Amino acid sequence: MKIKVLLATILSIAGLSLAPLFSAAADNNYQINSKQSVDKSVAGRGDTLSYTVSITNVGDTAIDPVFITETLSPEVNYVAGSTSWTDSLGASKAVVDAWITNEAGLNLGVLNPGEWVKVTFKAKVKSNVANGALIESVVQIKKTWKPGNEWFQCAARTTVKLGKVLGAELPVTGPENVIATSLFIGYLGFLVRRIKLTRYL
Repeated sequence: MKIKVLLATILSIAGLSLAPLFSAAADNNYQINSKQSVDKSVAGRGDTLSYTVSITNVGDTAIDPVFITETLSPEVNYVAGSTSWTDSLGASKAVVDAWITNEAGLNLGVLNPGEWVKVTFKAKVKSNVANGALIESVVQIKKTWKPGNEWFQCAARTTVKLGKVLGAELPVTGPENVIATSLFIGYLGFLVRRIKLTRYL
């Protein structure tokens, strides 16, 4: 009986002294708030759209580094030289255009808890975009702090609307339509003049 008690005491003491060696560390709290916005929800052909990507570290652990890539809608063309970024530390930087086509994307560096960064750029709506087309551009933010380097996405959307006159959509015209419209307007003008002349005779 005494031997069992002695062994139990020895094991208990050994367990207490070795416990710190096997204690699990708490997971780091990585959290990001992110969004992509565009200045126009409705645009026409040839309009320039201004995009803003906002990323804030709302966790309690630094994220090193933050990577983003951008997939532009096929309905727009990137405006060369339009990308820049600012951050909560007051930095303002120009960005080379290659990031928009480079698979590696843009390295925004370290983002400490509470810090934010904003990336802005522009794209122009193509001249042959169909009326009602949806322009959807997507930013991918790389989860470099997770195994497998996962990504998550934010999208910004704009709808194409063609011009209107007196509430009616402008027709797509060819040469034959222009001639027919001109003849019709001329005929209306002739009728109005006849009415005026008849009235005062």
